[in-house]
Amino acid sequence: MIYVNGLPVNTTLFPDNTSQVWHVKQLEIPDTNWVNVKWDFSHEGEFIQLAQLKQLLDEKRFKATLRISYLPYGRQDKEVSNDATFALRTFNKYLNFMDWEEIIIMDPHSSLTKDYVRFVKDVYPIEEIKKTIALTKADMICYPDKGAVSKYSEIYAFGLGTPIYGEKVRDQSTGNITSYKLIGNPKDRSVLIVDDICDGGATFKLLTKDLLAAGATEVNLFVSHGIFSRGLGTLFESGIKRIFTKDGEASTCQNQITYRRL
Repeated sequence: MIYVNGLPVNTTLFPDNTSQVWHVKQLEIPDTNWVNVKWDFSHEGEFIQLAQLKQLLDEKRFKATLRISYLPYGRQDKEVSNDATFALRTFNKYLNFMDWEEIIIMDPHSSLTKDYVRFVKDVYPIEEIKKTIALTKADMICYPDKGAVSKYSEIYAFGLGTPIYGEKVRDQSTGNITSYKLIGNPKDRSVLIVDDICDGGATFKLLTKDLLAAGATEVNLFVSHGIFSRGLGTLFESGIKRIFTKDGEASTCQNQITYRRL
């Protein structure tokens, strides 16, 4: 969904499945020539709608800040099998072409957007993690891999001592992750796993199993972006006690994932 100054932008969908952004009421009686646009990504079609909105803003001589709550394509931050391009590179190219005055991205998985798009800065759910630490009484942070340690250690400096992390052990014949080698000792500690995205959650389930086996008294999870494509049940069954995101504490109600604000 796309929002302008806090209100949703309603688009017209035509019979040929194209859409049009128009009649944006927030622009009719502006208080200023600078507007705030927020994009909560839900499907690819919103990208062309975002481009239409930016053209409308340009024609009306508005300047705008774009806030992206989840960076689409961010996990494809390297070439896989295609030789010359990949989705994030294409996304960055056309996002840059829109020429936003400022772009703010919540905890992007990849830093490549900052390398290729102008006027971009990252923000992180620092206050939400602080509240999660208070709620869970966590006294140790654990990251899922060394890359997360490098990314977050200075950002999330909460005075809980040196964070621990996992090193993945793979079955070379299948490529599957079989276990984690923990770097650090969680014995008798309440551990909060912190990362940017949870999709299916296999990484966090394996890591939780090893943390509990190594003596952690409790394991909770905070991720900035909860996709939870396999639901929450499988994560709770692995031993994770509570699950949090930037949107609040996650739970399941009538097969729907809901959030309680922190």
